[in-house]
Amino acid sequence: MSTQNRAVQIVEHLSNNEFRANKKLLDEIYGDPRVADLPLVVLCIAGAARKGKSFILNFFLDYLIHKEQHPSEPWELNDDTRLAGFEFRDGEDPTTLGIWAWNHIFVIEQEDGQKVAVSLIDSQGTFDDNTSYQDCSTIFAMACIFSSVMCFNVFTDLQQDKLNDFAAFVDHAKKIVDNLGGSGKLFQDLVFIVRDFCFKKYLDDDNGGQMYVEKVLGNVKVKELQQLRDGLNSSYERKFGFVFPHPGETVALEKTSNIAEMNPKFVYRAKEMVETLLSQNELQIKRVGPTEMYCKNMSDYILMCVKCFNDNQEFAPKAVQTVNREFMINLELKRASQTYDELMGKAFIDCKTGYTNDKLVALHEKAFEKIQDDILKRIKNEDIVTEVIQRSIDHLKNIFYKYKEKNEMLVETEKKRIELIEAQRRHEEKLARLKVEAEEKLAKEKMEHELRQLELYEQQEKERRQHEKEQAEIVAKLVHANNDHKKKQAEIRRQHEIESQKRQAEIEKQRVREAKKHEEEMRRIQCETDRIIAQGKQEMENEMQRMENESNRRIAEAEARNRKELEEQKKSKRGFFGSFAKGASDGIDTAIKIGTDCGRDTHEYLGAFVTGAAVPVGLIAGTVVGAAKGVGSVFETIFS
Repeated sequence: MSTQNRAVQIVEHLSNNEFRANKKLLDEIYGDPRVADLPLVVLCIAGAARKGKSFILNFFLDYLIHKEQHPSEPWELNDDTRLAGFEFRDGEDPTTLGIWAWNHIFVIEQEDGQKVAVSLIDSQGTFDDNTSYQDCSTIFAMACIFSSVMCFNVFTDLQQDKLNDFAAFVDHAKKIVDNLGGSGKLFQDLVFIVRDFCFKKYLDDDNGGQMYVEKVLGNVKVKELQQLRDGLNSSYERKFGFVFPHPGETVALEKTSNIAEMNPKFVYRAKEMVETLLSQNELQIKRVGPTEMYCKNMSDYILMCVKCFNDNQEFAPKAVQTVNREFMINLELKRASQTYDELMGKAFIDCKTGYTNDKLVALHEKAFEKIQDDILKRIKNEDIVTEVIQRSIDHLKNIFYKYKEKNEMLVETEKKRIELIEAQRRHEEKLARLKVEAEEKLAKEKMEHELRQLELYEQQEKERRQHEKEQAEIVAKLVHANNDHKKKQAEIRRQHEIESQKRQAEIEKQRVREAKKHEEEMRRIQCETDRIIAQGKQEMENEMQRMENESNRRIAEAEARNRKELEEQKKSKRGFFGSFAKGASDGIDTAIKIGTDCGRDTHEYLGAFVTGAAVPVGLIAGTVVGAAKGVGSVFETIFS
């Protein structure tokens, strides 16, 4: 439940015989666009002060919250359910003063698919210590007039004193019933809720409450008491009775809202009552006479009722009659206006050109006759019928003027449309004429253009042929020039080949001459080389002989020195290896000296390349000679 949804005071009890309706709240609640055009169900509860009216009303509230959100799901009350909404508490001071309504109107979908609006109203307890009997009666009367389902909350039983209190208001029903149409009843549903009931046979029977109420309101022997019952029975269309056991000590002492703390049988009876009175297949739409009330009508109705009770403090039935009569007539006028609008509107749906005055009057009279027949069928009282019809004539005449203006506008529009069509026709004729002239001019220009195009084509063809001829001549010239060029090129190539051949022959002769010259030079060089080699060979042989002689001389000198040294070594008692080393050393020195001398002497005769060969020969020869000298010295020493 939204925190913004709560009970609000719609009628305030200011002082004795004075009440004030809160128009702003009423317009907000019942004028809400969400519900304004829906048929209205109003459930009110009334009864003695401090007897738990608000407490029982919270069962209805919980049911409506559930059905609005989950219309196809069953309503369940279990141990987790906690009732809330209308305030109630223990103690002697009353909680509800004046008349209060839940500020959220519930939208309930009936089984036939129609949606209706449901409003819950709580009233101040009657006959408390602070309110006069007359004001209590007024508050009770307002609750009855506002409701389509009126719940009368009593305790323990429905004895005569409680019936007397209840009948204090409804006694006027017979006096005004003939002024209203419909079912002939002033009120619709009357519900007796008997709390803390103590007759077991009725408590044990599921239909016990209904049986008990029918028994109490049945025939009795005392005439005055029977008249009271007849008055109640004639004032309401349907009567219901529900009896409840004690809800439990926790509820009575602590005013708990938890289902878990309530008597299960009490909860069962409460669920049964709520589902019966607000069943989705028979919700009781609020009516004034034969006319159903829509949610948007409720605000004006409550304001009118409160004003009526303030202006008629004696609470005369005439005041109630005036309220209901005037409100019903207003509803009928609204209904007639709505029907008239629908009929006339339907007549103008497909009418685009308007009607003649006679036809428009005939439509008006036909619609009025239908509305009049409907009023005569639903309302029984001739005075009310006469007044409704008379006021409807004046009221519908004003609406007729609206349609007359609309018709005149359509006629004027049609006239303008025809004039526009005529102007458009003339304009189209002019356009067609201009189009023909334009087409003729265009055809002429086209022919001239084609002639010019033909002349231009012939001129272009002539120029093309001339151009082709010139191109052919140019091509012929180019071919001739190309042939001449090719001949010149061929001649140039031939001359070039001849010149090339001459140059090749000359080059070949030159090459032959050079080759011969080269061969001759090579033969001369070879001869010179052979001569030099032979000369060198002879000189080398001579030098070798000289070197051999020199070598022999030096070897002889070395041998002499070696013999001398051997003798000295013998004297000095030298060892074998010392003599060998000395002889070898002397031989090597001798060989190096010989080789060096040979190289120097040979260089003078044979040049660098002969020297390179002579040096190693001299070195080898010297080494051999030295070694031989050394070996000779060794053997000489050994054999000595």
